[in-house]
Amino acid sequence: MTDTTATLAAGLREGYSLPRQFYTSDAIFADDMREIVSRKWIMAGHASQIPNVGDYVLFHVGQEQIILIRDTAGEVGAFYNLCRHRGSTLCSAQSGNARKLVCPYHAWTYGLDGALISARLMPDDFNKADNGLIACHSRVYHGLIFINLSEDAPDDFDATFGEFDAILDYHGFANAKVAHIGHYPTAANWKLVVENFLECYHCQPAHPEFCSMHPADALLAVGAGPSSGPNEAMASYGPVLAAWEEKAAAMGRPLGNVDDGPETTHLRLLMQRTMREGYISETEDGQPASTLMGKRQDWDFGRMHLAFSPMSHIVADNDFAMMFRFTPRTAMTTDVDILWLVDGQAENYDVEKMVWGWDRTTLQDKTITEDNQTGILSHRYTPGRYSQQERGLETFQKWYLRHLGLAHAG
Repeated sequence: MTDTTATLAAGLREGYSLPRQFYTSDAIFADDMREIVSRKWIMAGHASQIPNVGDYVLFHVGQEQIILIRDTAGEVGAFYNLCRHRGSTLCSAQSGNARKLVCPYHAWTYGLDGALISARLMPDDFNKADNGLIACHSRVYHGLIFINLSEDAPDDFDATFGEFDAILDYHGFANAKVAHIGHYPTAANWKLVVENFLECYHCQPAHPEFCSMHPADALLAVGAGPSSGPNEAMASYGPVLAAWEEKAAAMGRPLGNVDDGPETTHLRLLMQRTMREGYISETEDGQPASTLMGKRQDWDFGRMHLAFSPMSHIVADNDFAMMFRFTPRTAMTTDVDILWLVDGQAENYDVEKMVWGWDRTTLQDKTITEDNQTGILSHRYTPGRYSQQERGLETFQKWYLRHLGLAHAG
C-alpha cells in the first residue's frame, strides 16, 4: 500500500462513496493492480473463440497482454505476450491462427506450448529450455477461460468456484458458442464501472430498455443481486420469487443463492429471479432470440446473474447468455466487453434481437459512468451518501478496502 492510499484512509466514511483519489490516482491504481486485480481469477474469454489448433486471442489487463492459445493437444494455454529475448511483443493482431509463435524482431520461435524452438546465433551456454514463454495461471471451467496474474500460487480455483458446477452445467456453458462480441471501452476507473453494475438505483432514470424487460418490484428488491435493495422490497417480492423457484425446480433448474460478504476472496454472487410477466427472454418483445440453452426442456421465464468476482459476471436467460468483463487498464480507463453466447447446436439465432437490450443498456452505462468520472475530477467533489438501493456498493467497498489493508474510520 502506498503512502497516498494510507493517508486517504483517515477520510473514509462508511455508507459514503470513496474519496476522489480512489477514482483518479495512478498510485492507488497501482495498489489496486498489485493487491486485487493481479491476485483474482479473471474471466478472459470462452473456449469457443479458439476452436482450432493454433487459434489465439489476446486478453488485455492493466499493462499486460495475455495470449490465449489452443495447443497441439487441444488444450488452452495462456502466456504473456512478450519474447524472452528482449521483450518484444510476439502477437500484434488481436486474434489469429499460428503454427508457431515467431517474434517479428529477431525471429525467436516458440511452439504452441510456449517452449522455445529456435533462437539464432546464441552462445554455447544458452539453454533453450530456460527461455520458453512465461506462462500465466489459467483454467478452463465449463468453457469459460480464466486467468490469474499472481506470481505466487493463486487461490484454489475449485475451492473458490466449485459450487457453481451444477448451474453452469445446466445452462450449458461448456458447449456454448460465442454469437457476438460487443466492446464498450469506458473512460472511467474500474471501480466506477463495477459500482454502476452493482446497483439498480440508476436503472429507472437511465435504462428504459432494461426496465421494460423486468418486473419493477424485482429491480427494486434484487436488481443488482441478492442484497442490493431495501429489505422491505425483498419482503414484498419474496413470495413471487418463491413461487417461481418452486416451478423452476420442478423443471430441473438448480437453484440457490450466493451472496458473499466483504471477508471473502472473490465477492461471488448468484441470483436467479423472474422475468417480466409474459416475457420469455431479455429481448424487445420478450420472445426468444435463439433455441433453448443447455439442459432445458422448456421455458421457465427466469434469468440468472452470477459473479465470479466484481470484474467477471454472467447473465443467462433461457436462450442466450452474456459474459460481462470489466477489465482495469489505467487509473481512468476500463475495458468493458460483452460476449453473447448461444447453445453450441443453435443455428437460426437472431443476433440483432439478442443484443438489443444489453447493448443499449451498456452504451447508456458507458455514458453515465464516464460522466461520473468527469464529475469526480472536480476538486469540489466530496463522497456522497448511499441510498437503500445501493447496499451492494457498501459490501463491495468494504471488500475492496479490506484487500488494500484499509478500513472505514467510522
